[in-house]
Amino acid sequence: MSASNWRLETERLTLVPFTAEFMDALEGHDRAQQIIRAAIPEGWPDDELSGLLSVYAQWIADDTSVVGYGPWIVILRGERVVVGSAGFIGRPNDEGTIELGFGVHPNFRNRGYASEAARALIEWGLDQPAVTRVVAACDQDNGASARVLEKSGKNQVGSAGGQLHWAIDG
Repeated sequence: MSASNWRLETERLTLVPFTAEFMDALEGHDRAQQIIRAAIPEGWPDDELSGLLSVYAQWIADDTSVVGYGPWIVILRGERVVVGSAGFIGRPNDEGTIELGFGVHPNFRNRGYASEAARALIEWGLDQPAVTRVVAACDQDNGASARVLEKSGKNQVGSAGGQLHWAIDG
């Protein structure tokens, strides 16, 4: 199965990895919406995700096998609308660790979508042969992100520099 055909399904969500084709189409939302078969809300992707996409686009241009180890689009299945993104910050390191991140569009927060997406991606990540651990970090005062990480099965493993560190081993 090609990366562009990957889809993770949860109870309420479909997760699709960002591809070069999708990122190229994002400037004109019409084509991007056709590719993922879902509406894209105003203001998505936000500035933080947009900045990451320029880096990720170069990774994919250099090596298409990196698809899946970057951001994934989080789509609410019933309504066919993008509610946010979640994903990894690159391939596993030499110890088999990948880092998870997530963000939900403001219109869709506090509904459990981030936790549901995080659980699906942790499972996907730990199913990859080169991955033995999924980690994440959040600001110490970001209770919402801490709850997402707790609900997704991660364990808090420490803190440093105002950040809480989380991990789950495969």
